[in-house]
Amino acid sequence: MDLKTETDVELISLQEKLNAWCLQHQRSKWGHRLWILIIILGVFAFFEGIVDIFFGGISSLNVFLILLGAITCFTWYKSDKQRKVNIRFLAELNSELTRRNSNT
Repeated sequence: MDLKTETDVELISLQEKLNAWCLQHQRSKWGHRLWILIIILGVFAFFEGIVDIFFGGISSLNVFLILLGAITCFTWYKSDKQRKVNIRFLAELNSELTRRNSNT
């Protein structure tokens, strides 16, 4: 998305939506802690499945644990990456709006 070609109204609308998103995620104190707990359980499930395969052989439960742990870790990675992208985009959006306001 090129910020220089967007109109002021579109940029302000986008800024309001991203600010609302940031406030919602900053206000939720248990959301971040819950993600940490989920990722710890996901890593534990992944390693538990691998260790059980070494000691007990391959079973469907071990494969399920490995898949569940891998999916959990991947989901956490993608959501954290998207959160960082949104925050960086909001900073760029704020600087573009500041630049436009200082020019007028």
